[in-house]
Amino acid sequence: MIKIHQFLRTGFTVVELIIVVVVIAILASVTLVGYNGLQTRAYNTQVIAGVVQYKDTIESYKAFFKKYPQTTRELASEKIAVVCLGTGYPNKYCGKVTGVQTYEDPAFTQELSKIGEGGPISSLKLDVNSEAFVGAVYGIDEVPNSASPTGWSRTIQYALKGKNADCEIESAWSYALQDDPPTTACEINLESVPAR
Repeated sequence: MIKIHQFLRTGFTVVELIIVVVVIAILASVTLVGYNGLQTRAYNTQVIAGVVQYKDTIESYKAFFKKYPQTTRELASEKIAVVCLGTGYPNKYCGKVTGVQTYEDPAFTQELSKIGEGGPISSLKLDVNSEAFVGAVYGIDEVPNSASPTGWSRTIQYALKGKNADCEIESAWSYALQDDPPTTACEINLESVPAR
């Protein structure tokens, strides 16, 4: 009888069950952290690839027409003259740069299409301090005097996930960082323009 009783008593103890649950929880948290890091890298790669494509198109436009394309806001002599790079953004909106709400510019997009076309760079809104980016913007903006002697420049600006994220594009530099959520705003100065 003793042998049968010992055979029936081979289940898990409470301590063993707790250990299994703890191990599963640790594995799940490691997987989640890895997945979040993968999502961040994938998002940043998508934005950088989109910005590189537009930068190449804009530089090709300049090489062909001997000047950079102008935005409708620039032609209207607005001080901050930035617009979305591409079309297809939710509500045609791609952020807030230097206090100005930024939207798609059909006339600019049509002009740029003489060289190449592209869609939205991203549909995710990233806030960086007082600015917000959905994809990337192009146009004239105020910049530090260290970036332009006049304090104004024709720029491409975009945001990446992660604090101190590498802007990765040649001549791009990070100009704003945010801790929560961790984001980095990047800027490419294409040319200095007269003070506005």
